[in-house]
Amino acid sequence: MNTVTVKRPAADRLRAFHPWVYRTDIQQAEGAPGDLVAVHAPGGAFLGIGTFNPASEISVRILSFSRVEINRDFIRDRLLAAFRKREPLRGKTDACRLVHAEADELPGLVIDDYAGHLAIQVNTLGMERLRDLLLPELTELRQPKGIYEKSDATSRSREGLATEHRVLQGVIPERIGIREYGARFLVNLRESQKTGFYLDQRRNRQVVASYVEEGFQVLDVFANTGAFGIHAALRGAGRVKLVDVSREALALARENLAANGVSAQTVKADAFDFLTEAPAAADRYDLVILDPPPFAKAKRSAAGALRGMRRLIGQSLRILRPGGLLAVFSCSHHVSQEDLRTALLEAAADRGCRIEILEHLFQDRDHPQVLNIPMSLYLKGFLVRPQ
Repeated sequence: MNTVTVKRPAADRLRAFHPWVYRTDIQQAEGAPGDLVAVHAPGGAFLGIGTFNPASEISVRILSFSRVEINRDFIRDRLLAAFRKREPLRGKTDACRLVHAEADELPGLVIDDYAGHLAIQVNTLGMERLRDLLLPELTELRQPKGIYEKSDATSRSREGLATEHRVLQGVIPERIGIREYGARFLVNLRESQKTGFYLDQRRNRQVVASYVEEGFQVLDVFANTGAFGIHAALRGAGRVKLVDVSREALALARENLAANGVSAQTVKADAFDFLTEAPAAADRYDLVILDPPPFAKAKRSAAGALRGMRRLIGQSLRILRPGGLLAVFSCSHHVSQEDLRTALLEAAADRGCRIEILEHLFQDRDHPQVLNIPMSLYLKGFLVRPQ
């Protein structure tokens, strides 16, 4: 096996179980793109085995911090370990993330299960080279109705890989029905954002809905296919408004409303424009939900993202009824929980109000957070009550 020797700071980071070696960390490297490599400290001490891509900013992604053979048994053991973590969700939903990349020690791989139909993303050259080990084991262990590859992440282009949208096996219907804590949703694996549905917000939808009282007026901004608003409607909200810029997402939201026997108004609009133009005197809400896409896809974008968040929060506070609630989220790991808290605090100061935090919100358990991997905590939010 070829070897990569890293500089001392990188060696210290790897000893703390951080799974990435950056291009600038490398002291000496042998191997071709996609190869498995043994990573060593400057003095020769073994640090781990990973996949190598010198063309990528993240040049090595660690598969194991132990000396092991990377074969089908290794892949099988990793998959089984990941599947066991999801067992507590059994009975609550039939849709979950089965593998969450580095957090499940399979860097570059995402697998979601939608009622027995699997959606996979292979986002790195190293995982692409392991595809022939992965797919037979995945098929044997899960016996899926179908597998759809939706490998379109930006990271693929950085890895020198083309986008892949294709059925790998079985049948993938145009609509797949899933259930989540008593609600039903339709998923379009081919056309929807992410792999098909925002599974990471599952717990947060339950938490936010638990605060809904009979007759609540609810505004769901960046509603996508309507999941937050539908859970609120099922809890007795009197009026729900779903706002999104995507015509296709709102069309699927209307199908989801019908599937649950509830109603809501759908509005195609830019969220910033909608909130700015909403007449505060005439349109007041008991609950506003802000779940925007990742404004900060790179560290250099974080400051602009926070200015946008502050503006959204301020406009939302303006249209809340006295005693109303605001749920606000950021799904970028470049925006920390403290950053989001600061944006809330500054927007509240602009409005001349205090903020009571009712809930700290994070991604659900099938999207594991690993302390050694800071970027694994990407979704964070607050449920607050201005006073």
